[in-house]
Amino acid sequence: MEYSTTAINSTKLRIEPVFVSEKISGKELDEHVSDRFRIILFTEGKITAEINDEHVQIISPAVMCLNEKDRIKIADAEKTQVKCREFLFNPRFLNKKLNFENIQIKGPEAESEVIENRMLLKTHINSRELNYFRYINPEDSQHISDLMEKAYFQLTEQDSGWWPCKTRSFLTEILFFDAQLFELKQNENKEVTPFSAGSEIKPILDYIARSYDKKITLDTLSAEFGTNRTDLNKLFKQKTGMTAIKYVIDLRLRIARSLLKDTDLPVERIAEQTGFADSTHLERLFKQKYQMSPGEVR
Repeated sequence: MEYSTTAINSTKLRIEPVFVSEKISGKELDEHVSDRFRIILFTEGKITAEINDEHVQIISPAVMCLNEKDRIKIADAEKTQVKCREFLFNPRFLNKKLNFENIQIKGPEAESEVIENRMLLKTHINSRELNYFRYINPEDSQHISDLMEKAYFQLTEQDSGWWPCKTRSFLTEILFFDAQLFELKQNENKEVTPFSAGSEIKPILDYIARSYDKKITLDTLSAEFGTNRTDLNKLFKQKTGMTAIKYVIDLRLRIARSLLKDTDLPVERIAEQTGFADSTHLERLFKQKYQMSPGEVR
């Protein structure tokens, strides 16, 4: 099967190397897809799978990240015992300069676009080192499922000419979320990202990762986790080096920066999608953090 999407309302043939499945069973998972990274969300059931030469027990809900070399094999007797959904993409869908070879390059030899995207794609690049998958809670599963459904709608309905950009934005959000789930600590620019700040605040980090596009205040966080503002902020700063709201803003800005670089979505839409009050609010905080405007980054 060719995991691509063809433009419906285009005057010339346009094919994007990206595909999102509907909910499928294990028997519909291809063992190997040689030219795609794969995000597999297991939503129901449990199976024993063979990934490359390793056997893993998968109990839903779980998320799996595979690269173009990985193979997954499920015993015939178990294939109907699990339900899942899959997001498949070639790295060049994120940025036309990316490919499976240069995404492996580190250090000064790497182009800036490659460096920027290595952090997003590290769960796929280093899939074996990260044990391929993580068990997740139902809320995390629902968040990834919702983003996959939004991407699926864009790919199947193509209700505007922005459908590739919108799909790319939802993929970027999933990749950021997966990075937290797999506890990646740093990106290629050594910018600290407190994903591994300790189990004490991990539920708070998970909540922020699912809800950064909504209004988050210190009061809402305190109420959500049954503590007071002072204690929450003190613990958060001790574990991450920044206050809770500073962390929320920092996460929003990092996601917005990726969306600016890898999509053509208007700044207003990116501001809305990342939880800022408006584009002016985004632009002001963006310039404070990166010493350049969103337009200059783009």
